[in-house]
Amino acid sequence: MMATIRSSRRPIGRVTVALALAGALAACGSQGDSGASASGEAEQVFDGEDVDLVVPYEPGGGYDAYARAMAPYLEECTGARLVVRNEPGAGGLVATNKTAAAPASENRLQIVNTVGLVSAQIAGAEGANFDLNDLNWIGRVSAPPNVVVVSPDSPFQTWQDIVESGQTVRFVAQGPGANDYIAPNILGEAYGFPFEIITGFAGSTEARQSVVAGNADAHALPVDSQLGAIESGDVRPVVTVDEEPDPLLPDTPAISGTEALDAEAQAIVDSLIAMGETGRSLIVSPQMEDPQVEALREGFQCAVENEELLAELESQQRPLDPLNGEEAADLVREVLESPEEFQRLVTASY
Repeated sequence: MMATIRSSRRPIGRVTVALALAGALAACGSQGDSGASASGEAEQVFDGEDVDLVVPYEPGGGYDAYARAMAPYLEECTGARLVVRNEPGAGGLVATNKTAAAPASENRLQIVNTVGLVSAQIAGAEGANFDLNDLNWIGRVSAPPNVVVVSPDSPFQTWQDIVESGQTVRFVAQGPGANDYIAPNILGEAYGFPFEIITGFAGSTEARQSVVAGNADAHALPVDSQLGAIESGDVRPVVTVDEEPDPLLPDTPAISGTEALDAEAQAIVDSLIAMGETGRSLIVSPQMEDPQVEALREGFQCAVENEELLAELESQQRPLDPLNGEEAADLVREVLESPEEFQRLVTASY
């Protein structure tokens, strides 16, 4: 029996997904060593064709790693030749605008920072020339939650310590509109503690070093972006912005365990969690024909069920947490329709 992509609203743990899918495939055993093969519809549509898999950032980052790891398995599942192309610019907006405008004849598939795109559309950010509700969503790849880290010798031992702080909590961020700027802006308002956001860093690593050096208090970024510094002991995690602890940080409590100021504030926190769940996804143009879209969705499901891909990404500490295309689209739509106060805070973060 072949495992399928989950269709539940709330994602379960990333490691759990990987182990469950791998176990199902091992039990199946009828597909040979690879655990995946080109499906009928996908093969019929894309067999022998080139498909560009666009990464909207420079080579070497997490999005690039996911794309390059998945490409051979998407090839096997679709019969296409996947060509990974890096198209950096404007935090991913340049490539996404190009994908949104691509004609039906262009075989263009893109991995996206869905969190960044959702926040940009909510804020009406300059250069965001797309409507996410119009895009064709192939599937969600992963959804690492934000984790708030502090220095090892920080007086803040827990998230509750930060919430109850009578002194200004200094967060670091790369700049307005960045993930590490939006999260503390929303959390500070929802939990009612005094905070400021220090910017002007060249990147997330430089920002985190300010926390390590004791020049700032906290930094919020996705788990997989903070994991190396956590494991090396440079920083200490205090909370993940999720409903349950993350499998990669099982001893770090989830923010759902700390009550916000009131019902409206809790709705803001819930919206931030939901936005984080949009994660990293694959999209294609609104103009792409239905048979091509469905074939890519079928090929995506086939690829993420491959035990070799699961093991490869787990070894990189970049586990899959897949949702199908319809679920990914529904989740994006839900966040775009989030409460007015949440949208105000996102907009104020630009």
